[in-house]
Amino acid sequence: MSRLFQDTASPRLMNRECPRCFLVLNSEVIRKGIWKVEIDKCTSCSGIYLDKGELMTLTGNRPLHYLTTKHLGVDSDSELLCPSCGSLMDDEYAEGIEIDVCLQCNGVWLDKNELDQLKTVDPAKMESLSPEKLAELYDADQSVSSGGLLSWLFGR
Repeated sequence: MSRLFQDTASPRLMNRECPRCFLVLNSEVIRKGIWKVEIDKCTSCSGIYLDKGELMTLTGNRPLHYLTTKHLGVDSDSELLCPSCGSLMDDEYAEGIEIDVCLQCNGVWLDKNELDQLKTVDPAKMESLSPEKLAELYDADQSVSSGGLLSWLFGR
């Protein structure tokens, strides 16, 4: 019975490394109102890694959250690999700020000061997608459905 109330969170199997410096990232807690977000920060370049949903918690910007989750294409322009799962990351742009987003787990890599810049972005300016982003999403929808590669291959 006591096992039901134990912490069931699984420990990380590997240390996360900075995709730019390849140093082990340090865990740091950022508070936003009643929320606490554990980020991973590089001590060399001051870049930070955020797990899926943490950017929304820290900025409160829903269109920005959609850009890094449901409006993500399938092409990869970034040279970075995700510190969490090792997959390819893609460059996304919010009001001229480059965000590297993992195509697999939707984690986000932000370079120094980019989180502070993203906090100032007006959500109203991000309500509509650019023609380039719409074309990318159209191409992605035509190539592989949101159900994944196997679903696309077998028509399910």
